[in-house]
Amino acid sequence: MDNENKLVTKLDYTLIFIVFLLGCISIIAMYFAPYTGALTAKYFIVRQVMWFVVGAIVVAGVYFMDYERFKVLSWILYGFLLLTLVGLLAKKAGIPVPFAIEEKGATSWYSLGGIGNLQPSEFMKIVLILVISQIIVKHNEIFVVRSIRDDFMLLGKIILVSFPPLALVLLQPDLGTVTVYFAIIASLVIISGMRWRLIVGIFLTGFLFITALVVAYFINHKFITLFLEPHQLDRFYGWLDPENNSNAEGYQLTLSLIKIGSGELYGKGLDSSSVYLPEGWTDFIFAVISGTFGFVGASVTIAIFFLLIYRMINAALKTHDPFGTYICTGIIGMLTFTIFENIGMTIQLMPITGIPLPFISYGGSAILTNMLAIGLILSIEARSRQYMFD
Repeated sequence: MDNENKLVTKLDYTLIFIVFLLGCISIIAMYFAPYTGALTAKYFIVRQVMWFVVGAIVVAGVYFMDYERFKVLSWILYGFLLLTLVGLLAKKAGIPVPFAIEEKGATSWYSLGGIGNLQPSEFMKIVLILVISQIIVKHNEIFVVRSIRDDFMLLGKIILVSFPPLALVLLQPDLGTVTVYFAIIASLVIISGMRWRLIVGIFLTGFLFITALVVAYFINHKFITLFLEPHQLDRFYGWLDPENNSNAEGYQLTLSLIKIGSGELYGKGLDSSSVYLPEGWTDFIFAVISGTFGFVGASVTIAIFFLLIYRMINAALKTHDPFGTYICTGIIGMLTFTIFENIGMTIQLMPITGIPLPFISYGGSAILTNMLAIGLILSIEARSRQYMFD
């Protein structure tokens, strides 16, 4: 009981309040989002509130459980989630798998009836952070004085544990989630203790590979069809030239740009519904915020996200436990990339990937994953030891 009381006093109420503000923005944005047919704001708001309540319970459970226990639990969760991803791949191959469903050209969900759909690849983000963090910690404990061979060995371990979920999610296909996995891996590799010339070499190789793909695309547009599925191609072409592409993605992006522009400085409030944006409560919810509350509302939302990342960085700097530091870093990398990519795709700065805006877009799996991340951050911060001469 005394230990629990101490944890309550160490709770980061500022971080909790920031998440609460993002939840309020989510509910308000869904209220102002345009709907058609039988869909109503009440339907999505009630379900979103339900997921936030469940997420709050998850945060409390993770907070009061010492994050060190995840060193063992993470491998069990890793194996379980791999099995669920294999099940989705089997469904895509035509093998009957209970509850597995296909939506929008991807086999990424398990239907739970009236509860909703769960996406295993979302939860794999957190598990991947935990597993890679544990690998780095153990490797650094064994190889205190490291050679280049030891660095390559660590890189090999990270690739070995990351490749199965990357491949399985890519085959769904869900390229957006794969890019988030790469952001997580990159953020952890940067602080893993590897030699900088090796890290620079890795990123330079990736940059040259992407550059080669871009050059090949401009030489022959059909080249890109070797790597992308039809619905992914629609997103790609819709991003490059939304006005001249009649596909759903190009149409959605065009309306998103009109919606954001129509908000001007202070937004149009209820009048913003004059610009219809299909499924504005999901991946393009930032356009709804911008159209409804204008540049001011969009700026406030981005500022709150900055405060969220700042608090997480603060938690990472406070802890003296390497495992806790790596977990915080992985979560920071995950959320920072997701926020940048989602907002970027609504203003045509980034490709359309279908990545939800953290804590704001509608979706149970994303909400639970992000709330789980918050629970881990709070748990690490509360158990950080303070030293007199820090």
